Amino acid sequence: MKKNLFLMISIVVTILLLSGISVNAGYKNVTNTEINIPQKLNGCEIYNITVEEAWDLLTNTDNGIQHPIDVRYDYEWYSGFVDTPYPENTHWYCLDLLKNETGLQIFLDTYAGEEVIMYCKGGYRSLVASYLICNNFTGKIYNMLGGITAWIAAGLPIRNNTAPDAPDIDGPAKGKPDVDYDFEFTTNDAENDVVEIFIDWGDGEDTGWIGWYGSGETVIINHTHAKGTFTITAQARDFYGNISELSELNIKRPRIKALNFNIIEWLFERFAALKQLLGL
Repeated sequence: MKKNLFLMISIVVTILLLSGISVNAGYKNVTNTEINIPQKLNGCEIYNITVEEAWDLLTNTDNGIQHPIDVRYDYEWYSGFVDTPYPENTHWYCLDLLKNETGLQIFLDTYAGEEVIMYCKGGYRSLVASYLICNNFTGKIYNMLGGITAWIAAGLPIRNNTAPDAPDIDGPAKGKPDVDYDFEFTTNDAENDVVEIFIDWGDGEDTGWIGWYGSGETVIINHTHAKGTFTITAQARDFYGNISELSELNIKRPRIKALNFNIIEWLFERFAALKQLLGL
């Protein structure tokens, strides 16, 4: 049933593409008013825009926040994607994820009420993706004509992504048990992406992923350890999902040593002369 549905969608989209609704030699002259797909896709609100129009939307938050969604395969994503500033930077959500109910519902929940700009390599897969989400989507859908191919041809910027550095961990390696101590975590990202961090305190407790923090920003978090030796580990994850290597800090919280007065009393009883000498 799902295969037949997708085949039907593909046929409809192919017809639309061949009829001039999608990319052609003159796509730069197409405007939202000239091409309005809703009347042709069962009332779905999908709007074709040029790469220049997408750039204008994605570099100006005064017109709201639009999220560019890259629906290409992972190897295409890692080779480069459209470069627009946070918070309107690119999200990766492969078309294949939208072909099953779980992946589709996650998308609908994640971007509910938002404006999304779907794009792929040349415009076909993004239009398929737009159609897959449109029936139950509560936001606004744009389809970027020509995809990243047209984006590059127009001289607009692209970028790739590397994982952030492993966080630097600074804090007291030695201390008392059951005392709250501050620990500092700092991570740098080569592309200056915002990051979140995950801290495992080594005692069965962790922070989960927390953030977002700027590249190079120092985050101070306190924690209390019981008696013992522990290894604190931390990782950073950038906005695009790349995860750093682990960093570690070994700490000790030894037992507080106290004088054993029972032993001292035994010594005094054993050596009474010493007790008299000391005047006790």
